Amino acid sequence: MKKIGLDTFMDFRMLSALRFSPDGGKLCYVLTEIDREKKAYVSRLRMRTGDDDRPMVSDGRIGEFFFEDAEHILFSTDRRDGEKKDKGKEKERDASTVLYRLPLTGGEAQKAYAFPMAAAGFERLSDGNLLMTGEISTGNPDLYRLEGEKREKALERLEEERDYEVLTESPFVSNGRGLIQGKRSALFLYDTAGKKLRRLTGKWTDVGIFRVHGEEVYFTGVTYRSRRPNRDCLYRLNLKTGKTEQVLGPRFMLYAIEFIGDTLVVIGADGKRFGDNENPRFYTFDPTMRELELLCDADESLGNAMLTDVEYGSSRFTKADGGFVYFPALDRDGCKLKRIGLDGRIETVASADGLLSDYDVQGGRIVFAGMSGMKLPELYRVEKEGNRCLTAWNREVLKDTYVAQPRPLKAELDGEEIDGWVLLPQDYDPQKKYPAVLDIHGGPKCAYGPVFFHEMQAWAAKGYIVFFCNPHGSDGRGNAFSYLDLQWGGIDYRQIMAFTDEVLRAYPAIDAGRVCCTGGSYGGYMSNWILGHTDRFCCIATQRSISNWVTMYGISDIPPVSNFEVCSADPYSEKGFEEMWAVSPLKYVRNARTPTLIIHSEEDHRCPIAEGYQLYTALVYLRVPARMVVFHGENHELSRTGKPAHRLRRLEEITGWFERYAK
Repeated sequence: MKKIGLDTFMDFRMLSALRFSPDGGKLCYVLTEIDREKKAYVSRLRMRTGDDDRPMVSDGRIGEFFFEDAEHILFSTDRRDGEKKDKGKEKERDASTVLYRLPLTGGEAQKAYAFPMAAAGFERLSDGNLLMTGEISTGNPDLYRLEGEKREKALERLEEERDYEVLTESPFVSNGRGLIQGKRSALFLYDTAGKKLRRLTGKWTDVGIFRVHGEEVYFTGVTYRSRRPNRDCLYRLNLKTGKTEQVLGPRFMLYAIEFIGDTLVVIGADGKRFGDNENPRFYTFDPTMRELELLCDADESLGNAMLTDVEYGSSRFTKADGGFVYFPALDRDGCKLKRIGLDGRIETVASADGLLSDYDVQGGRIVFAGMSGMKLPELYRVEKEGNRCLTAWNREVLKDTYVAQPRPLKAELDGEEIDGWVLLPQDYDPQKKYPAVLDIHGGPKCAYGPVFFHEMQAWAAKGYIVFFCNPHGSDGRGNAFSYLDLQWGGIDYRQIMAFTDEVLRAYPAIDAGRVCCTGGSYGGYMSNWILGHTDRFCCIATQRSISNWVTMYGISDIPPVSNFEVCSADPYSEKGFEEMWAVSPLKYVRNARTPTLIIHSEEDHRCPIAEGYQLYTALVYLRVPARMVVFHGENHELSRTGKPAHRLRRLEEITGWFERYAK
């Protein structure tokens, strides 16, 4: 049988952005693959009708799309370079976002609308007009209105200021976006007949989610001038009068809003019980009393927090259909699609038997993109008899290839059972000795599970026994289990070590002197913590990590108030400083003995690169074998959505480090 290589991920196809047509008879989705020659992602729009699956847009740069009506699709893409080449036109500086219209019957896409801003979240209203969000700057919120010479001069002024940044707000960075000083997401209305664009929200308001109900638009967001609140407001806007009013103050973290008939369902959390990572509750909103009424207090882990490195593209969070609000949720045994009605009862309508990446519901019909078991992504339709696989995009990729099946293994510590899995190499022989890899997930409120994870499979293919687990702090088991505030480096570390002990006991073929450790983000933090607390691992590869909570404070896109996860006091107080330093791996670096590889991205604004630099400098100073690899042009998402060539180099670096010390 063939073996999975470090570059095999370049052959995978990934599915996202599922959308039913208004009548439910057609399904459009985005198929993304990697062009090996160009080492670039290529995303194409496809449409499925019955068993017929055909390409719609194949230029490889498909952006957001939506159904304009039963016969047409509108989609965004950047074809301006092509226009310049083919027609000799100058690049349209005013058209930051261009929508093209494509008939479902086929034919050439024609330019429909152009907007002088970065626009997204399009919704077609009953009168044919478009509602959307667009990025503005508080320094010049009306730039989109300027035309001709006035706009050219405004753009020239902005160009002159590109070498400078004046900060007046916090937070001021965002991973994947860079500096966000003064940037807001505003609500816009586009009159398709009159071809006029109108901003509906104030320049200081940052809009989150919006939902249209008749002549009213409800939207989440915050209005601020310097310090952004970490709780959201709910606003109501009348499309006829243009009047906007705040109907709910900043008391909750609002994750979603959906209408069931005339009733607005709000999904949010106040964080009073389990901090900012608290699972949200379900509420209904009374516009007269302007209060939320609890609909359901179920302890659901909403969203798709099960990790893999075989996903790409956008995914849906909630959808209202037929008297229910649908949502993905992570249970201990896998990803589910659930729904809630106005009676407050939650029921499971689909189980992915693995990972659920995206879905759509129309008239009760459910289709989802997912990874069933150890299979790669495909489309599935939910039927009474079970899930029916509709596509075979990845069927041939792993044909005649060894795929290690995850063997469940549990450990117990502190009165809690820890779920974990072990991957064995091909032709595993318990009489032989093997090197091993402990892989620690990020989050910490995320989870590993029995789904295909390319990097782990590649290591198993190279002869490593790979093991991974979900310690306290992981998602899918309710608030009490995922609550890690003020416990970082404590219960989580002990449970990971207990699971490691259990793996070594259950698989004595592992050479205890050749066990490697790696992890990214929170997994990088824990790898750094392990570095200063034990020398049981032969080498460590820490990725996009945190090494010093004191220096993390105020330079990350993680809100400063989130430091209360590790600090119970004002971080500027002596007590707060001591508490943050006490859970900083750098405090214990003098205990380090383990050869350590540090992987970090230069544009990581989640765990800034200074965290890697500090650790590297300390290890070199202490004469601990160390190597740091810096990826330019990448951010916190390097391992999942980074440039394909960079993803491969990352895997080569980590695997080479393992090979150096474990073989």
